Amino acid sequence: ITFGNNTFVAVGKNGTVLTSSDNGATWDNGTSGTTKQLNEIAYGDSTFVAVGDDGTNLYSSDNGATWSSGTTTEKSDYDGVANGDNVFAAVGTGNIIRSTDNGSTWSTITAMLVKDVTFGNSTFIACGADGAIKTSDDGDNPWLSRTSGASGITLHGITFGNNLFLSVGSSGKLIKSSDNGTSWGNVPSTVSTTLYSIAYGNDIFLAVGTNTVIASTDNTGSTFGIKATGYTFEDVTFGNGVFVAVGYKIIYTSTDGVTWTQVYGE
Repeated sequence: ITFGNNTFVAVGKNGTVLTSSDNGATWDNGTSGTTKQLNEIAYGDSTFVAVGDDGTNLYSSDNGATWSSGTTTEKSDYDGVANGDNVFAAVGTGNIIRSTDNGSTWSTITAMLVKDVTFGNSTFIACGADGAIKTSDDGDNPWLSRTSGASGITLHGITFGNNLFLSVGSSGKLIKSSDNGTSWGNVPSTVSTTLYSIAYGNDIFLAVGTNTVIASTDNTGSTFGIKATGYTFEDVTFGNGVFVAVGYKIIYTSTDGVTWTQVYGE
């Protein structure tokens, strides 16, 4: 799920696209034109771009209502996508790919196995298995390997906020960088379950995972506490003062991570 142009857009199984223009209160179906699994979505340059299995990549300029297929030679699965400085970069199980025309065409950049990517301070940062952290100024080569201190840990999600990058992963792992991903430090975690995603908003960092929601006590991302249990969310984003989290056939909203309201699902 992501936020852009006053719209939340979520993607998922069998090409599902859901859109909300009222801060997550109600949701409409978009038409993706695919039955492939869509794994991640990003917004930039007035365009939503979604990526998924078997090299699937789609772009929409009407807030997720309708979609077109981008052109790529890749056939591997893509798990993450981000936008920055008029560039979309997508990452996954094969190669990093890059688009400079809002998802219409993609160039293969380099072979790299990573799970998520974000952008901030003129830097793309990707994370993945065995504590992998890769950085690039513009999504093109070179992508540099950085030491995360998270060896043996799969880093599932990464975000940027308040001039900080934070990444989360298995066993409740939390790491933070204040120098654009060059160096990383551990953040004390109060959970041992897998964290899948993290977002920044309302002056806090909020992470979601298996039966877990945690959030920082302030905007420095130095200390986290448990906000809720019993919720398993796979992704979270922030927009218009609201966190929106998605899981298996569910969508919830919250302003603080403590109180959650189900707005979609069974």
